[in-house]
Amino acid sequence: MKKVIAIVTFVCFANLSNAQAFQNKGNYLSGGVGLDFYTVGYRSLGPFMVTYERGITDLLGIGRIGVGGGLAQTFYHDAFTKSYSRTSLIGRAAYHFEFDNEKMDVYAGVGLSFHLFSGYKQSFTPVARYHYIFGGIRYYFTESIGVYGELGLGIASLMGGIVYRF
Repeated sequence: MKKVIAIVTFVCFANLSNAQAFQNKGNYLSGGVGLDFYTVGYRSLGPFMVTYERGITDLLGIGRIGVGGGLAQTFYHDAFTKSYSRTSLIGRAAYHFEFDNEKMDVYAGVGLSFHLFSGYKQSFTPVARYHYIFGGIRYYFTESIGVYGELGLGIASLMGGIVYRF
């Protein structure tokens, strides 16, 4: 009888200790490559982007908030055989929706990016500030390794890559 009570107690409390895909004080490092559909008339390579995010709240409504930043690099080549590049420094915040699935993390967010252009036409401002909006999903194959996909406006139209949770 003691074994039955112990097993029932374990089953009841094991469900309460479920790990979530995005946690307060969790750290997330992502690396990926994207496509930018808004540069009509240009061929681009990238952006290649690395981001870091940290969970800063416990459950707030139906999710948690994370903040972080990143660095992206994009290479362009226009119709006049002029090549240039864009380096982006990104600050971002995201709201991660709470689901009862420890492998899936769905989020949406906003950010601000500063772009530094090099090798572009002389009449163009070499530094620019842009708003950044995005939404995405992460899926974890193990406790700490997963993949992600994002749709956005500002850095890239479509991003994808790997994520490391620590």
